Formats: sequence, structure tokens, C-alpha cells
Amino acid sequence: MSITSSLSDLLSSFVSIIQGILSSFYHAIETVFATATSLLSSIADLMSGFARFMLDNIVIIGFLIAAFVAYSAYQQQTGRNKKGQLKTS
Repeated sequence: MSITSSLSDLLSSFVSIIQGILSSFYHAIETVFATATSLLSSIADLMSGFARFMLDNIVIIGFLIAAFVAYSAYQQQTGRNKKGQLKTS
């Protein structure tokens, strides 16, 4: 009677160990997917925030680009290079 109960307890222990390993593996996979989902959500929020920033400041950004183009055209028209020196050719 004691040998059969010992063998039953041993088998129960092995089953518990296997269940624990499988449970740990499942939770590890679940954690990886949750982390990946969170990362993708964070990247989407970041891109949404960047797009909103660009749209909110489109007039200012356009003005800065236009000013740069106008300044570059002025520099080219007056014969100065990017370092502020007169062109010799």
C-alpha cells in the first residue's frame, strides 16, 4: 500500500513539474507577445504625435523652408558660397 501511494505521489510530482514547465513557457510566450503589442502601440502613438506636431506647425515649418530657399537663392545671386567667401571663378 505504501509503495503504490509513493509511486502515485512520484507520478503526481512529475505531472506537476511538467505542468509548471508548460505554464512557465506559456506565460513567457504571452509576455513576449504583450511586450511586442505594447511596443507597436507605443510606436503608433509616437508617429501619431509626430504627425500631429507637423500638422499643428505646418505654417511655421513652411515659412522656415521658404526662408532657407530664399536665403540660398540670395547667396547664389550675390556670388557668395556657403562659407561666406566671394566666388573667384
